[in-house]
Amino acid sequence: MKGPIFIYYQLENFYQNHRRYVKSRSDKQLKYKADADDTGSCSPEANTDKGPIVPCGLVAWSLFNDTYKFVMQNKAVDVSKKNIAWESDRNHKFGSDVYPQNFQSGGLIGGANLETSKPVSKPSLFITIQDVTS
Repeated sequence: MKGPIFIYYQLENFYQNHRRYVKSRSDKQLKYKADADDTGSCSPEANTDKGPIVPCGLVAWSLFNDTYKFVMQNKAVDVSKKNIAWESDRNHKFGSDVYPQNFQSGGLIGGANLETSKPVSKPSLFITIQDVTS
């Protein structure tokens, strides 16, 4: 087969459609810098003593590291997680001027390290997890 080859897989017993999980996010906050304080629907992960968490909510905190490996003719095949989000999602659902803040602050730590110098529209894996509930 010629590349690129796209792999899709399904998780079982991962309750991303549970009512509390699905509602715990702010689409406005992810799209518009001016709406960083829009955390009303993000409970229980909405604010720290330093201010609003961007991105807020359980959906943002559920980034995980799933480990897998592909082998062809006894050689490991490189797997890239770059540019896996739809271009329309990167350009229209997530603001290019919205930067993570307070995500790794306080007593609890989010599901992954989001670089404060990169807007939420850049980490493709973050966008694909967010789109599960859209």
